[in-house]
Amino acid sequence: MPETTESIQQDIRLEDIRLESNVDITNLDVIKSDVDLMFKFAVNTGKHIPGNLKFDEEDNYENLIADYNTLLKVIEPVTPESILYLNAELTNIGKDGKWYLIPIYTKCIVLALLALGVLIFVAMHPLVNEVNQNSGLLDSTGYTLLLNLVFICAASLLGVMFYLLKTLGDKIKSTTLLPYDSIQLNASIIIGIISGFVVTELFTLNDNTIENNFLVIHKMTLALLGGFSSDAIFSILQSIVNKFRSMFAN
Repeated sequence: MPETTESIQQDIRLEDIRLESNVDITNLDVIKSDVDLMFKFAVNTGKHIPGNLKFDEEDNYENLIADYNTLLKVIEPVTPESILYLNAELTNIGKDGKWYLIPIYTKCIVLALLALGVLIFVAMHPLVNEVNQNSGLLDSTGYTLLLNLVFICAASLLGVMFYLLKTLGDKIKSTTLLPYDSIQLNASIIIGIISGFVVTELFTLNDNTIENNFLVIHKMTLALLGGFSSDAIFSILQSIVNKFRSMFAN
């Protein structure tokens, strides 16, 4: 990762030019820019630099493409797009910016703390207890139902934020964060909350299988797991739907 703001701004300069509709940037310029970007990244991160790089100043397409493909293998799984995107994010937060202050990551931290605070606050209410949790969605009404749903949704949100913080943190440190991750963030949060809510209603517990003293903890655990592993829950539900389809098809 580039160490100074000046080098970051230099790296993203061509990317800014690409966005200007009145400036004609050729494919050759793009390849040369990406080759230079990947080479500087490889040097700054201590990657092994092959000795067969040409850096042809005569704009030879074959040599440039060969250098491009070689450097792609050197820096993988990092890509020029992820380097440019992360550099742009670091530039936006100023000269003293840190990786953990990247907007998408900061948003996840704030939502995680908010979910934790709501979970603790709602859990203190006397209506949020093992009996009302055991009643479920259809056996409860009014304010009691609302508080227990907020409790479940907050636990689901905490689960999905735990997953996103770990995933995005790893991508930022490995310089593999892409604009797609920022776009997908809101959808991932909504899917995680729905997943945690669905899991707690699908897997009902009764007094014959578990003691009441552990019921609330178990419900919260289901919500956390549902939010954390929304992809797995989707796969399970999809497999159930596929089995039903095969039954009716026969």
